[in-house]
Amino acid sequence: MKAFAVLTALVCLASATAWAGPANRRFQHSGPPPQLPIGLSGFGSPLQAILNSPSDLQTFANGQGNFKEIETLPQIGPIFNGMSCAGCHSQPAIGGAGLFINEIRVRNNTAPGPVHIFAVDNMLRGGPQTQGSNSIFATGMESEPIGCQITSPGCQMSVCQNEELTRTTFSTSLMTCDPTSAAFTSGANCVIGRAATPTFGLGLVEAVSDRALMQLAQLEPSSVRGTVKQINELGQNRVARFGWKDDHATLRAFAGDAYLNEMGITNPDNPNEVSQCAMNQQDYGILMQTSAGVEDGIDSDGRADIDHFADFMRALAPPPTLPQNASAQNGGRLFLQSGCAGCHTPMLLTDFNPASFIPRSTGGIAISSTLNRALARQTFNPYSDFLLHDMGSLGDGITSGAAGPTMMRTAPLWGIRAKTVYLHDGRATDIPTAISLHDGQGKAAATAFQWLTPSQQQDLLNFLGTI
Repeated sequence: MKAFAVLTALVCLASATAWAGPANRRFQHSGPPPQLPIGLSGFGSPLQAILNSPSDLQTFANGQGNFKEIETLPQIGPIFNGMSCAGCHSQPAIGGAGLFINEIRVRNNTAPGPVHIFAVDNMLRGGPQTQGSNSIFATGMESEPIGCQITSPGCQMSVCQNEELTRTTFSTSLMTCDPTSAAFTSGANCVIGRAATPTFGLGLVEAVSDRALMQLAQLEPSSVRGTVKQINELGQNRVARFGWKDDHATLRAFAGDAYLNEMGITNPDNPNEVSQCAMNQQDYGILMQTSAGVEDGIDSDGRADIDHFADFMRALAPPPTLPQNASAQNGGRLFLQSGCAGCHTPMLLTDFNPASFIPRSTGGIAISSTLNRALARQTFNPYSDFLLHDMGSLGDGITSGAAGPTMMRTAPLWGIRAKTVYLHDGRATDIPTAISLHDGQGKAAATAFQWLTPSQQQDLLNFLGTI
């Protein structure tokens, strides 16, 4: 822990020396779009220790298979956002970020969870189909894209979707939340999109002790000090680190929440349906929803699907890095000098025995000794402190426990070259724009970037393209 403290102090010292030019200079793009390194080979691979262990590699492969599996009726839904984990986590490899914005939150929604875009009661069309003398699509075809979307102004809402509109207060006329606006202050309702976050290297993040994250917060400069969000999860008080609002501390809980709220699959940690709007209803002869109990049961190996998801994510290697030329090396120095490292912490250190606090599977199975050794005492480079920060107008307007409307978790920057949408709702289509939109505790670093010369800005971008 002493080495961790020294390392963090050095990072914070560098961030405290942020430089910014005169306040009246405005940021303008000049010249052609930045040419960033690509190098996407290696994303989605398991940790090296897992590759060297046949049994752990099989566990990883099983988890990856479950992660890609397409859920079907009547387990899925009755309201949902996707039909597989990989449907939202696929860029540039299975387990990555999303290509699109797959989730919406509403400010005045008093029910937990997102707006569900699809519903099973408008999912099928056409009845049984044939190919020559063969029967195909015996229960009807899935509508493309999975029925009308609740976000489409022209959608003829189903029974389930009308219930969802009432439950969430969603309307297609709602504007994007700006938590610093007069409308927001007066209580106006609003919506925000949420991009799916990449899961590469999250086993290492889970393996950082609560104490280490608390200590990191204390060592950060007061102007950018992060807020530790503590939650009660799986029967224990833990420091949260996953999700845009730091809603989860463990990958098992992260997976269980997504299985219920994104796909509508009840599981051992989340046994209650979000809605019963299609209970015992049939469409083209197929049952839409059944009260058969928890849909994700625990298998003979002591794992439910949510445990397989966690197995896969926990064993994913961090995003691969690329060699740095002189430009990227200079960009790394500018990253520190501009204050970016104040929140985007370059290095973290995992605990000496992660198995002591990583939860067992729902059936009581601990992580393997091989995986525990692979995760223990590891220095890794996520470029995030995984803490909440007040981002001012860049906040999403949503309150989630201790995370208020302007507070967001620091997004890890490792592997950012593989993304195509930036910030929590994809409002930025390139990295310079994403930087320029930083506000609140991120404003000083954004201003420092704006005051770099075009050549220096490109150096910093080239650096980000290698991490």
